[in-house]
Amino acid sequence: MQTLQSTIAAQVWSYFSTICSIPHPSKHEQQLADWIIHWAKQKKLNCIQDESGNLILKKPASQGYEGKTPVILQAHLDMVPQKNNNKEHNFLTDPIKPVIDGEWLRADNTTLGADNGIGMAACLAVLADGTLQHGPLEVLLTSDEETGMTGAFGLKEDALQGKILLNTDSEQEGELYVGCAGGINVNVALPYEIMESEPDDNAFEITLEALKGGHSGCDINLGRANAIKTLVSILHNLDAIPFNLAYFEGGTLRNAIPREASCIIVCDPHYQNSLEMIIHTLQQKLCSEFKTSEPDLQLSVKSCDLPSFILTHQSQTNLLNSLLHCDNGIFSMDNHFPDVVQTSSNLGVVAQNRNNPRVFDIQVLVRSQIEQEKQTIAQKIAGHFEKHDAKVRLQGDYPGWTPNKHSAIYQIMEQQYLALFAKKPKAMVIHAGLECGLFSTQYPQWDMISFGPTIKFPHSPGERVNIASVDKFWQLLVATLKAID
Repeated sequence: MQTLQSTIAAQVWSYFSTICSIPHPSKHEQQLADWIIHWAKQKKLNCIQDESGNLILKKPASQGYEGKTPVILQAHLDMVPQKNNNKEHNFLTDPIKPVIDGEWLRADNTTLGADNGIGMAACLAVLADGTLQHGPLEVLLTSDEETGMTGAFGLKEDALQGKILLNTDSEQEGELYVGCAGGINVNVALPYEIMESEPDDNAFEITLEALKGGHSGCDINLGRANAIKTLVSILHNLDAIPFNLAYFEGGTLRNAIPREASCIIVCDPHYQNSLEMIIHTLQQKLCSEFKTSEPDLQLSVKSCDLPSFILTHQSQTNLLNSLLHCDNGIFSMDNHFPDVVQTSSNLGVVAQNRNNPRVFDIQVLVRSQIEQEKQTIAQKIAGHFEKHDAKVRLQGDYPGWTPNKHSAIYQIMEQQYLALFAKKPKAMVIHAGLECGLFSTQYPQWDMISFGPTIKFPHSPGERVNIASVDKFWQLLVATLKAID
């Protein structure tokens, strides 16, 4: 990343490079937290870590700014760990390897962690720069945002004294976010029974891979294929072949659109040619259907070892029908913000436990700007799976962030953006879960806003950040801190 050191945001890129070098997937952020604690001690900055793993750092006001409104800069410590199948990478031990690709920075076949590593790097750069002008400053770096918002849930009500919060977790430069969706997890345990496979049968593995995936909120409107839903529909197209299902898995995270799914089916050997022909035909059909959104889609079938057990007919029917008819995608659009999704669901994970108890663990994430709509859809999906003999738990419920039309910090940032770039930014809400929703219940007095550089396809190996947008993000942050009265 040496060539980025000449940019306006050179300090941000320097800290981002360090962040990339330290593994920090969700629930494994302590190594990065330890580095920041040590770094803060060297910089003579006050830094504490609370019981939930959050870091709170404090920096005194610049000379002459002591009486200004105290400000909180906020980012999260963790990143989403996703990689392509052909990439050997251990997110617990291996560094992220950034690659400059024209106007963009991406990683080598893994997520980059620009979500929210760029925001975190900007926070550290502000803390380190003694030339910036700002009032009393606190930096809040939360833990485990991506998988449970653990840090935000655990934040104590008296932990911070700031009055204005600048969240750095948005992903479109030129837009200032004043609201976000809430979310709730629908966690399903679908039991299944097994029987012995016939020794004369053959087994075949069907794999769907090389989909783009992406953020289950921000990218849900891009028309991308959900690997789980698509593979289930493929199995329903095999009605001419009497088969038994032995294995089915897909997706890895509830908040990422599934990029891959696979299954093992068992059938009479004389159906092999028919199966291969049908899969080939379906591959061509899918490539045509998703030619724009999924140009690299790959559907394949190959022989594999015969498993000892297969699902009973009733268990197979329960699984496939429950997945086929599970609501997935967009339910409604926001009437107040053009092209913004209001309510959606993502069938994100199906994992098969082959030991006792034998269950399929299924994860669905429902998002909405409207609390009642979120609860209604979650209950509907829960009821759907319960009809197929599943046990369902609704967990991890977090609120949305209601837009404040009279936000003073929005007015300040709008003025600074106009002065810097000769145009006004857009006021937006994001169809994703920002921690601002939780903060608004713990600290209702805070005036909050969220902004960031342009990041495309977070939560997938296609994640990339626009280099020039980081310069503008940094310029706006510095100008805003100076302008807050």
